[in-house]
Amino acid sequence: MLKALLYADLERQLVLSGYSDPKATWSRFLRRLLHPRFLPIVLYRLSRAALLNALPVVPQMLSYLNQIFFGIEISPRCDIGPGIFFPHTSGTVIGASKIGRNGTIFQGVTLGARQIDMSYDLSLRPELGDFVTVGAGAKVLGGISLGDNVKVGANSVLLRSVPADATVAGIPAREVYSSE
Repeated sequence: MLKALLYADLERQLVLSGYSDPKATWSRFLRRLLHPRFLPIVLYRLSRAALLNALPVVPQMLSYLNQIFFGIEISPRCDIGPGIFFPHTSGTVIGASKIGRNGTIFQGVTLGARQIDMSYDLSLRPELGDFVTVGAGAKVLGGISLGDNVKVGANSVLLRSVPADATVAGIPAREVYSSE
């Protein structure tokens, strides 16, 4: 499972980087491992795997490494689907309950609870669908859900659920486009 997730993450990175043959292989994985767009994902995936396997201390240590080296805080409790992409990691906080596949999260984004939640109550945290893009500096807060293919504009503050195929922007964020 871990290998499949990492390979899906790597393939998405290679596609977005313009590789003519984006097939993930072991040698490509090793060559890309230290890239600042890929290593934070690897650290998160290892942290999540350690949490799911009840390894004490390891999930927190790997999360701290991400914070120290890449400026991104990703909770191992957040379930992130394959193909996640962080174009830039600085100042990003990922405290959602779930992110679907092929999500794109830009720098300075916060996904989390609207109130202090030290117990990590999933009902207080956002859930993002597949192919969601969250623009730089956006804040997505509370127990809301974003449908598939949602786009959140840069610096938006989103406090309400959004249906699939919509684009939201502003403070507070409002729907500015819908495919319907």
